[in-house]
Amino acid sequence: MHSNSFKLIFLCTLVILFNFPTTKAQESHDYLNQMCSESEIPANSTYEKNLRTLFSSLSSKATAKTFFYDTVVGRNSFDTVYGMFMCRGDVPSQLCGQCVVNATHTRDSEPGCSRSIWDVIWYEECMVRYSNVPFYSKVATHPFCYKWSLANISSNPASFMSLLYNTMNQTAHEAAISGNMYSTKQANYSNSETLYCLAQCTQDLSPQNCTACLTQAIEYLPNCCEGKQGGRVLFPSCNIRYELYPFFRNVTDEALPEGIVPETKYSHTDSEYSEDPGYISHNCSTDQIINDTAFESNLKTLFSDLTSNATSGNRNSKRAGAGTLQGFFTCRVDLSRTLCGECVQNATEKIFSACGLAAEGVIWYNHCWLRYSNRSFAMETSPSYVDLNVTDTDNRVQYSSHALTLISNKLAAMADGTGQTLDKYQSGTLILNNKQRVYILAQCALDLSSEDCGACLSDMIGSAIPWTRLGSLGGRVLYPTCILRFELFQFYDLIPTTAITHPLLLAPASGKGRSRTIILILTSAIIVLGVLFTFCYYLIRRKARNNKTILRENFGHESSTIESLQFNLPTIVAATNNFSYENKIGKGGFGEVYKGILSDERPIAVKRLSRTSKQGVEEFKNEVLLIAKLQHRNLVTFIGFCLEEQEKILIYEYVPNKSLDYFLFAALWLQSMLCLDNFLRNRMYTVLELWFSRLLVGKRI
Repeated sequence: MHSNSFKLIFLCTLVILFNFPTTKAQESHDYLNQMCSESEIPANSTYEKNLRTLFSSLSSKATAKTFFYDTVVGRNSFDTVYGMFMCRGDVPSQLCGQCVVNATHTRDSEPGCSRSIWDVIWYEECMVRYSNVPFYSKVATHPFCYKWSLANISSNPASFMSLLYNTMNQTAHEAAISGNMYSTKQANYSNSETLYCLAQCTQDLSPQNCTACLTQAIEYLPNCCEGKQGGRVLFPSCNIRYELYPFFRNVTDEALPEGIVPETKYSHTDSEYSEDPGYISHNCSTDQIINDTAFESNLKTLFSDLTSNATSGNRNSKRAGAGTLQGFFTCRVDLSRTLCGECVQNATEKIFSACGLAAEGVIWYNHCWLRYSNRSFAMETSPSYVDLNVTDTDNRVQYSSHALTLISNKLAAMADGTGQTLDKYQSGTLILNNKQRVYILAQCALDLSSEDCGACLSDMIGSAIPWTRLGSLGGRVLYPTCILRFELFQFYDLIPTTAITHPLLLAPASGKGRSRTIILILTSAIIVLGVLFTFCYYLIRRKARNNKTILRENFGHESSTIESLQFNLPTIVAATNNFSYENKIGKGGFGEVYKGILSDERPIAVKRLSRTSKQGVEEFKNEVLLIAKLQHRNLVTFIGFCLEEQEKILIYEYVPNKSLDYFLFAALWLQSMLCLDNFLRNRMYTVLELWFSRLLVGKRI
């Protein structure tokens, strides 16, 4: 009845099978900032209770497809709380609700703000605010916060800032006169770069107040974001943001149909494990060092040192120096050290052959990249290699902006996070729809600072990817100090299909040899699966035999009568939270009583007989047999027992508190039966003790 056979089969199956991923499009409501008062709410005050009521109201409204809402909770001026939430104008209703719920929970989880009288919480997709003073219809520009991109505008920043102010002022004007006080605009900055702007006000403001709020936000841009590729200003009453990638959704777009995002096609894809390092490209400076034997000697020494470091097991080498030369290599973290060493060795040989005595050079492979120079270098974006399917015309007919927003925001998040990792490496996935998943890899040279790593990758997303002209999804951008790649197939963390170092699995060139290898692999897989299933079956049968053996040894021919009442010990341990003190509901000379919940949600009362009790195994067995046969509507229902690992446990129906008259009839009825119990009176555990023990279980509950 309570066997774990099916669970065991399931666990064994998991050893063989992988979990299938969900297909819901992944989106986020990333936390941005929180500003709160130093004044705190008195514990257990009416204001605190009203605040919790307010949060419940805000969360309820947000999940009911409302994008802006303000309300008041309280009757007296000293305990009234005012609150509101606002979701970004392009956010779907479901994400709006989730964001507001997260924001209301953030207040409780932030130690410095958990008891503040007022608070403002900003997320990417919503804002939640509350206070003890009214703020509706008033422009609030404090508290505020700035955020900016780590990447700089590399060419003509003055021209960019002029375009930014003009476009943002137009966006602010349109937001102020729109029905939901939200607007977005975009403008071409160059052939490959597009500026995206967003402005929004809370809907309690008048158009004039909205304009005043946004104007002040725009005036703050030089303080935070001068010459930056992206930035934002967050006020309680309004906010603005700009980027060089499509961070917002086009609200006029229809939902993205399944599987329509076009995929970049390659003549050869590295979607399978390969030991080939995969040469991509290289770049040599035009400055050649002629007739300088010292330079040539230093260059050979540098390459030899880099190769030696790689083949000895290092995945990165930080600026190894030889004379005036500097250099480094970086291997992909998901690859073995052996493949790293082979890649660096190939790279040093090829770049020396291709570049000769060039003053500096860089070479990229699938598995690694290497750079050297006769000058010091830090984060650099040139020279670069870009492999993207770029069209001559705007792609908005082919692409849903929703897909572009998902991809660009995911890349931006990984750009921010990669520099924070120990090895400056990050991989991730993004589910687009029921048929497509994007695989992403970002990596920086190990000697870059966290900020420079973020700046390097962010520059790729803003400057190197022409978002409005992408003809298909997939490609890579390579800089001397960082790399970024995204595809609709998995190209990292690939596992060898054969153990190529094993002599039996070395595939000969002939067709017969390849067939033999395939047969060997299939045969090995079948044998492994057969062994696993056999082992699982053995465990199941052994467990079943153990349970039946315990019953036969203790209850003899009557074991079949009570087999359905037997519980195993792990089930009882789980139900009572390992017999925790919180679950304990009573205690007597016989032992302790615990409340528990079975896996099918049934509440139970567990009577755990003390190991020091005078009742032995024989008395316990007699009790189980008698209880199983004696059931009455006025007695607590007996559910089962456990006799395992020196534990003697009885399981009853859990009965909530009831008056003593509920059990009185049972006691009177029991007395009338005492005359029939003489044959049990010489036993250590009598019928009377048994019934009153059961009554005690119900009484103590």
